[in-house]
Amino acid sequence: MNLLNSNLSKVTLLIISLTFLLLVGIVDYYTGSEISFLLFYLIPVFFLSLHRNSNKRLIIINSIIGGVIWFLSEYYSRNYTNDLIPIWNALVRLFVFLLFGMLLRLLNERFLKLEVVNKQLQLLNIEKNKFIGIAAHDIKNPIGTISSFSDLLISDFSDKMDDEAVEMIGYIKELSSNSLHILKNVLDISKIESGIIEIKTNKQDYIQFIKKQIFYYQILAKKKDIKLIFESELEKFIFEFDENYLGEVISNLLTNAIKFSHKNAEIIIKVSSNRDKKLKTEIIDFGKGIPESEHYKLFNYFQKTTTQPTDGEQSTGLGLAISKKIITEHKGIINFTSEVNKGSNFYFEL
Repeated sequence: MNLLNSNLSKVTLLIISLTFLLLVGIVDYYTGSEISFLLFYLIPVFFLSLHRNSNKRLIIINSIIGGVIWFLSEYYSRNYTNDLIPIWNALVRLFVFLLFGMLLRLLNERFLKLEVVNKQLQLLNIEKNKFIGIAAHDIKNPIGTISSFSDLLISDFSDKMDDEAVEMIGYIKELSSNSLHILKNVLDISKIESGIIEIKTNKQDYIQFIKKQIFYYQILAKKKDIKLIFESELEKFIFEFDENYLGEVISNLLTNAIKFSHKNAEIIIKVSSNRDKKLKTEIIDFGKGIPESEHYKLFNYFQKTTTQPTDGEQSTGLGLAISKKIITEHKGIINFTSEVNKGSNFYFEL
């Protein structure tokens, strides 16, 4: 049990501190100058200043009695040519006790207030995340319906509509798809921040997992004639990870690499392992890169850099923040290097 956070009454606190002071005074009296120094007499002041049930009155009483006990033990165990010397010493010590105790108490009160405010903010944050989750979930259904209907109109009725109508429905389809993507990210954030995210790891082959993820994104890359190249010295690497959440990380990093790469470019997906059995995954592109002055923005919610996608693609500024949370939940690290007009390397280690 933490003594500073215990439910001791003020009387009990005073008895404990005075008993300690009395013992220190007795030891001080019998040992003389060998043990007579400030630290021992300050311990009760320190204790009372930090205890949650203490107050300024207890600190003042303790300081006065501590000063008196020190004066008596010193006065009767030493010889002085002038009686004013121990009196002066006692007054200086009393001032030090009071100053130390009051400053420490003030700092502790500020800390306790911050604790209360922090707890209130945590509760508000939980409520906020619940509200965002409910709102995003409710909005997701009608937007999903709009996306489905627009897709149906394009596939089944485009030959019965003029070019302008088809183009407008195409815009509706694109905007609704983008909105669904944003809502998915918002739902992920609300889950992560609320602590609802639950990593379920399974032991499996990471190399096959990466190859499968690359296969999924070949179609997206082909739209810009981008070639995805897989490099690995490992043919197989078995360890435990959450396939769904880690798939989301790969999705975010690969999608970004494709967005910010020029047409007919290459993107390298590299997997390696070091001597510490740490598995490193790198997504390397040779696209537009990110200005060094804007590196701090990455991995924060809704943060975008001035670098724009090469083909007008949309970006929400959420993917990297979500990826960092997921990698952190896997007890790993995620980082990047980037240079303007030379490309970026986003990597994580597990």
